[in-house]
Amino acid sequence: MDPVKDLPPGLPPADSRKWHSRRWWDQLGYLRVRSLANPSWPRDIPWLVSWLRRERSTALPTDHALYDIAITAAQSYARTRNHSPEADRAWDRVLEPIDELLTRRQVRHLGEVHKAQAEQRNPGS
Repeated sequence: MDPVKDLPPGLPPADSRKWHSRRWWDQLGYLRVRSLANPSWPRDIPWLVSWLRRERSTALPTDHALYDIAITAAQSYARTRNHSPEADRAWDRVLEPIDELLTRRQVRHLGEVHKAQAEQRNPGS
């Protein structure tokens, strides 16, 4: 099994201490860095699909399509032969929409941080 694709740029690295507090508001990101990026994770696809569906139910409507793509890719991955070159590519297809969701989430998070900082500098404006 090849190494799992890297996290998208702009996200804290997997070994960052930021994930300890971030896991409470970014469970998908925490799952991505702690489990999905681990080549030894058993890749429990029924559990992952169920988890993604649950997360989708509370996601922003603009993100639903990416959850659907991730779910479809995970179901497709479940039908690939283990330890084949195609399995690695299929796993990357699971991670791609998840990484896009995380990138969007990071942009929104940084926007909120910048907004809060600006409000602290200029209260009441």
